Amino acid sequence: MYDVIVIGNDLSSIVAATLISHSGKKTALLSEGDCKHVYSDYGYTFNIDPLPLTGFGPSQVCSSLLDEVGILFPEGPGLEQLNPGLQIVLTDHRIDCPSSLKELLVDMKREFPAEARDIAKLYTSILKIGEIVEEQINPRRNITRSSLANGLSFVNRLSAIIKERFFLSRKFKSITANPSIARVLEAQKAVLSNSAGPNNGTISVGAAYALSLPLKGMFHHVCGNEKLIELLRTSFSASGGQLIDNCSIMRLAVSSKVVDVDFSTPDALSSIQGRYLITTTKWEKLRLLLADNRKFKRVERRFRSVKTAYYPFTLHMGVLEKGLPEKIATYVAVVIDKNRPVMDDNLVLLEVSAKNCEARAPAGRRALSATVFLRESPLTLTNDELKEISQIIFCALERFLPFIRENLDFLNIGISIELSRKSQELVNKKYTMLSRPLLGIGGLSNRTPLRNVLLTGGMLEAELGFQGEIMTGINAANSVIAKEKNNA
Repeated sequence: MYDVIVIGNDLSSIVAATLISHSGKKTALLSEGDCKHVYSDYGYTFNIDPLPLTGFGPSQVCSSLLDEVGILFPEGPGLEQLNPGLQIVLTDHRIDCPSSLKELLVDMKREFPAEARDIAKLYTSILKIGEIVEEQINPRRNITRSSLANGLSFVNRLSAIIKERFFLSRKFKSITANPSIARVLEAQKAVLSNSAGPNNGTISVGAAYALSLPLKGMFHHVCGNEKLIELLRTSFSASGGQLIDNCSIMRLAVSSKVVDVDFSTPDALSSIQGRYLITTTKWEKLRLLLADNRKFKRVERRFRSVKTAYYPFTLHMGVLEKGLPEKIATYVAVVIDKNRPVMDDNLVLLEVSAKNCEARAPAGRRALSATVFLRESPLTLTNDELKEISQIIFCALERFLPFIRENLDFLNIGISIELSRKSQELVNKKYTMLSRPLLGIGGLSNRTPLRNVLLTGGMLEAELGFQGEIMTGINAANSVIAKEKNNA
């Protein structure tokens, strides 16, 4: 009998399991399949989820929350703050997104001199909203204050958001009349948020927060997300947690008092019980649980308010160093046509390994991932359809990297297709919400009709992007720990 059973192999599940195990609860983490968070071949290593890390600066959300329980993201060689954190490339513009507002505004003024003053005012408002949201989502600040102080803080935040939101919406609408500026802002949001909002000239609080993230710091580790996963899994095991990898869950029965799980591994069939269950929304079999249990119908209806709008598909390539621009950033958003919204088959996101990084690529070469966002899941598309999409990606890249074809050292389209299908439970998709809050961040509750069953996964906090996935794991863990304290 376990105190808590966690199902999932995404980051949010590992965060939840690690925090609960550190609190002293007997915890089992069940991960289906054998897909890793990195892919290595031909001397190259690629991230399966090629999106940047955010929230790991001093006192920022992820670093402070993990530090709270003694889990430190590895420092020293390997982890670096990127500057610029992101490059956005259009046919006639290139914008660097540095961590300095002054440097960003210089870049914007160079590219868009007529709108320079309005862009400066826009980003001043974006930063203010970013600070308000950061306070709202950082539990450490909320835990250390009294209920009255939290209540007053909420009133102050609400008043500030109302003021900034009104100004921001008005300024955003006038600035994005320039299609190139509109594409720059859309591309930045597409990379840093998992919310695919409407392209109707408006901007949500969550979108403003995403636009503030490069100024707060974007990070990259030479080993990618796999290093964070490895650290958390090691910490989980060291605190007494039991890892059950590469399993297949055959049966899941839940009641208000006990959770029964039957699963198979390559060696045996097994059964375990727990008092609490946490499961990620990315788990493919979760919908079967909801369909078979009448108590979960309300959760199924809640899920209908969030729709998966786009699915990532990534090509993994190795290229010669001489085939890339000298000042190419680690992350580059390539916009194909400035007159179309970026999510209208109009964005290719590149992740490029650092120079002389032999942990990622052979000497004189670079690992290059090219990601697009599809309206249909790779699981439902045929090999021929995905091969055609791969050719479209390659043709789009040649506009930005005209020498890529002659400097291509490695490309296995078949493997990239296979990985895109296997990794759908690991990667973050783009979601649309049927109802969007006028103020604050939109999201879904992690609660279910059974008090001992909780949800996690980036879909619950889509507007917060990478940080949202970590936050949902922390929130689920904190819910269980709080329930246990109340029962003590």
